[in-house]
Amino acid sequence: MMTALKIEEHKKGFLRYLRRNRIRVEHRYCDAATLKCVTYEHYRGKVNWTSIDRFVKAQRNRVLCAPEMEIATNSGYKRFISSELSRRMCENAALYLLRSVATLKIKVVLVDEDGDRAGLCEYLSQYCDPIYVLSKETDIYAAQAEFLLNEKGAALRLCGDKSCLHDADLIIAPGRLEEALPCPSDALILTGEAPAVPQNAVTIYEYFFDLPSKFREICPDFLDEMYFASALYAMAGARELGSEVFTRCGDGTTIHTRGSLVGALKNRLLSRINS
Repeated sequence: MMTALKIEEHKKGFLRYLRRNRIRVEHRYCDAATLKCVTYEHYRGKVNWTSIDRFVKAQRNRVLCAPEMEIATNSGYKRFISSELSRRMCENAALYLLRSVATLKIKVVLVDEDGDRAGLCEYLSQYCDPIYVLSKETDIYAAQAEFLLNEKGAALRLCGDKSCLHDADLIIAPGRLEEALPCPSDALILTGEAPAVPQNAVTIYEYFFDLPSKFREICPDFLDEMYFASALYAMAGARELGSEVFTRCGDGTTIHTRGSLVGALKNRLLSRINS
């Protein structure tokens, strides 16, 4: 069950002082996804969160709403946010780019401090050898290195410090980057969340794709489609969205297409080869 909340304030007309606040509830369904849309209309400039509780109930700490909607600090409500789908889209974008430049030698570094993305190495081994991994989880990646060598004939090099990034072409960091990476300025960084600090190279963390029509039909008009997709993926079991590949992506300022991103990476590789 997902719950989307919209709060509407009516500020015009004298009769607004005579009207009572009201709540509208609508249910929408798609496959295993159930969405409850709650619209709260108020006329006197004050939101009664207790009245909304009756309809939102246990969903109050993960309610879907527009980012600009004001939530009272003492209300117990919290806007749903998840980077789970974005992290998966980061991985999908990396594999798409690697397929697109498969004829060129490329140095790829996977940044995975907690060892959560070790399974990605099996797919990366199809396009780059060796695979460089920056991680503190030596046991996890020692086992992964042995598997790749025995089963795929591919090498995995575990890096203990960030020096492996100095000549990296493509850096894959599904988790949030807390520090600036010491990489070339023309390298490409793919990550699953907006970095905590500015990076030294183009850093992609926004991914856009065409939401399947069946899900678009139940998406409330006050929610961004990619935000809604993240909720479908994390809360409603819509795991098929995890196979989507970006049609556009961004770094918070510039929007890139698949073609422009592939072109930028190819230019980096060709420049290095010719230097």
